Amino acid sequence: MSMEMAIKPVKVQRRNSNWHKRSKGEKVAFIIATIFVILGALTMLFPYFWMVSTALKTIAEANSVQLILWPAKPNWGVFRDLINSPAVNFLPSIGNTLFIEITVVLMGTFSSTLAAFAFAKLKMRHRRLKLLILMSSMMVPYAAVMLPQYRAYLFLINFFKVDMSNPWPWPLLPLIIPGLFGNIGMTFFLITAMKGSIPDSLLESAKIDGASYFRMYWQIALPLTKPAIAAQVIFWFVGIWNDFFAPSIYLTNPKVWTLQVALTSLNSSYGTGTNIPWIMAGSFLASIPMIIVFLIFRNMFVQSVALSGIKE
Repeated sequence: MSMEMAIKPVKVQRRNSNWHKRSKGEKVAFIIATIFVILGALTMLFPYFWMVSTALKTIAEANSVQLILWPAKPNWGVFRDLINSPAVNFLPSIGNTLFIEITVVLMGTFSSTLAAFAFAKLKMRHRRLKLLILMSSMMVPYAAVMLPQYRAYLFLINFFKVDMSNPWPWPLLPLIIPGLFGNIGMTFFLITAMKGSIPDSLLESAKIDGASYFRMYWQIALPLTKPAIAAQVIFWFVGIWNDFFAPSIYLTNPKVWTLQVALTSLNSSYGTGTNIPWIMAGSFLASIPMIIVFLIFRNMFVQSVALSGIKE
């Protein structure tokens, strides 16, 4: 009797599971969909595996026409050699990139969210016209503003009489200052998010209680739109991390190179097939921060799809 009492709850639990409630057709469809998802995941992960595998190969194995999935003797010291190489300047380039990332993302996100809150929830004259003018700037290509920004940078260098023998961080300012005023795409996305997730009645209640506009922004708007902000921070972080065009224009001194400029110099130096493992090793190391950022914000990134909040 005691054995029946112990086994019975297990049977009831199995019968009440979602899998046993499904029909045979639903089970078959679920299995087929799972197989396709696994195959798709393996297909997308294979280039990453090939990058790591090639980084660990010898130069002869990397240049071989035969398919070598994994080297016979993996060269794990290639990452150390790449980091310690004075010709690549790898670690300083990562430091320069992170300096730009932290400064621009923190201050730019603050500016973008503040502007989005103003356009989404505050009453102002000619709000639609101002928003239209702001959005029209998204249509201006970067090549059109590249030369004026570069001339302004040269003017600042000459005006403040900067000693370019020790340039850091002056050459990085053209990449930092424009981002401090926000990101147009991020602002436009957050305007839509704040309109849908922040009810006007909640702001009116806070206003009656004596809350200032900045307090409503800081204590109400930001917490309710945190998933959308996190998603945009990921996109912006990846965009700055992978940016090559602007840094290649402003950063001519190897001491202030960003990561992508350093990797491109590595590719131009060894692009003839003489040291492909170094190119793959650098690409692998450059991808690690992107993976870390996504793992930190992955839950918020998934939640941003729903963009749900308090309803009226």
